Amino acid sequence: MAKTAQPIALDSRAELRDWYLGRLRPRLEDAVIAGTVERGAVEELDSQLSDFFDTAADVDEEAA
Repeated sequence: MAKTAQPIALDSRAELRDWYLGRLRPRLEDAVIAGTVERGAVEELDSQLSDFFDTAADVDEEAA
């Protein structure tokens, strides 16, 4: 990845993480309470996104 593209990609992942935790995740919790979404689906999404964000942290450490 180009040197200028890497910080942009990391910033984008951080922005996505903040959006997920601050906006989407609370709505998913509301949907679980309402019975629209199964808790297991939310847990699986959390797991997958955690792996995605952890990968971003690994890339950030390698760049330093």
